[in-house]
Amino acid sequence: MKTKSIIAITIAAALTLTSCETMDNLASKLDNISQKAGPKYTLPASYDEAYSYRTNSAYKEIVTLTRNKTLESLRVSNPSKYVQEACSKISELAKNDFEKTKMAHDFVAVLVSYDAKNFWAGTVPAQDFANVLKTKLAVCEGYANTLKKFLDTLKISCEIVHGYARGVGTSPASQENPKASNHAWNIVKINGEHYLVDCTWDSGHMEGRVSKQAYNTDWLFVKPEHFIYSHYPDSAKKQLLDPPLSTEEFTSLPDFRPVFFDITNGANVPNKIQNCGGVYTWELEAKDGYKLSFAAGNVSTRRELQDRILTKTIDGKTSVTFSLPESGDYEVQIFYWKQGSKSGAGCGSFVLRATEGSDILYPTIFPNSGKNAYIIEPLEMPLKKGETQKFSVHVENKKFVAVICGRDFIQLEGDENGNFTGEIEIPQNIKDLSIAISNSENRGYEGLARYKVE
Repeated sequence: MKTKSIIAITIAAALTLTSCETMDNLASKLDNISQKAGPKYTLPASYDEAYSYRTNSAYKEIVTLTRNKTLESLRVSNPSKYVQEACSKISELAKNDFEKTKMAHDFVAVLVSYDAKNFWAGTVPAQDFANVLKTKLAVCEGYANTLKKFLDTLKISCEIVHGYARGVGTSPASQENPKASNHAWNIVKINGEHYLVDCTWDSGHMEGRVSKQAYNTDWLFVKPEHFIYSHYPDSAKKQLLDPPLSTEEFTSLPDFRPVFFDITNGANVPNKIQNCGGVYTWELEAKDGYKLSFAAGNVSTRRELQDRILTKTIDGKTSVTFSLPESGDYEVQIFYWKQGSKSGAGCGSFVLRATEGSDILYPTIFPNSGKNAYIIEPLEMPLKKGETQKFSVHVENKKFVAVICGRDFIQLEGDENGNFTGEIEIPQNIKDLSIAISNSENRGYEGLARYKVE
C-alpha cells in the first residue's frame, strides 16, 4: 500500500547521481516511447477513452452492491458464488469492457481494506480471493488476486504482475533494490489493448502503521511511461515500454505519481537525486485549475525546512526556489491543489543534494490564494523594525491588498493591471506581519504571505 503524501525523512544513504544529460535523455525516452510494447502486449494509440474513467469516484451502484444484504450472505459462505452474483450485476450495469473493469476495480477497492495489522506483524494470511472476500482484508497480492477473479468471471483478460514499488518503507533518499519484489498489480486487456492497474493503491493509503480507506483512481489504466516512475516489474516486458528501462535507469527516476503528469506538462523532470549549491530553482507548469506547493526536509536531521521555500505562480507556470541551510541531502515533497480546495495532496518527491549552505530566508507563501497572486517585493526576510519597506504585489482577481501589522490593515495602492504597491514603516511592537487580499476593504481577507520581523 502507498504511504500518504507527507514529509518522509529517512537516514539511509542516497544512490549515486546520474548526470543531468542522462536524465534529459531518459525523460525524452519516456516521452517518446513506441506504441508497440512487444509481441505479447499492445498499447492504445490514445488513452483518452481509458482516462475518462479515472474519475476518483466509485460507481454508486457498485458501492450499494458491496452493501447488498442478500449478496453479503454469500461472501463468507460461498465466495465463488458471491463473485458470480456480483459480476452478473456488473454485466447488467456496464456498457462496455472499460466500465466492467472499472466496476470490478471499484468493487474490490471499496470492499477490501488493507491488512496493515498483519502486514506489520509479518503474519499475512493466505491471499487467495476467497480468503480476501471472507475477511475483507488484503495486502497487495490479495487485491491483485481478487481483481483477477472478478475480471476472469467477466471474461476480461487479466494477469498479475509482481515487482518492486515505491510504497511503504521506501524513499527517494534511501537506497533501492528494484530486483527485490515487494508488490503486486495487474495488467488488463480491453479491446485488444493492455492497461496497467494497481487496485491496492486505489483503495487507500497508510498513515504510520494504520490503513486508511480512501478510494481513488490514480492507478487505473495508467500510461506505462508514468507508471514506471513508481513500479518496476520483475519481468522487463511487463513495463509495457519499448524499449524497457534498465534497473539503473529506473533508480535514477524521481518518485513521481501519475497525477503529477496529469496536472502538469511533465517537462523538466529532475533527477531522483539532484545536485545543487545552496540555492536551487525548479520551474514547471500546472494545468488550468491546479496549483502546486512544496515542502522539504533534511534527510539526516529530519528537520523540515522553514522559511526557505519561495513559490511563484504566473498563468500556471510555477517557479520554486529552495534555500538550503547547509550541505547535505534534502527530500522535497510536491503537492497539488485543486482550484478552490483548502487542502493539497502529494504527487511526487525527489532529493536535493546541496554542496554548500545558504543564509537566505523567504516569507511564508500561502498556496491557495487568488489568481496570479504573487509577491514582487520583498522576497527575503526578516524585515527590520523601524525601517521603511516597499511592498509590491500582483494579484488579478482581488480589489484590495493590505499589509496587516497586528490589528492595523494598511492598504496598498492598486492599478488597473493588478499591481499593488506602498511603502510602510515597520512598527517596533510586532514580531511578524502579513500580506492579505480581498474583494472587500473591511472583510474576507485571505493570507498571501507572512514575514518575520526583528
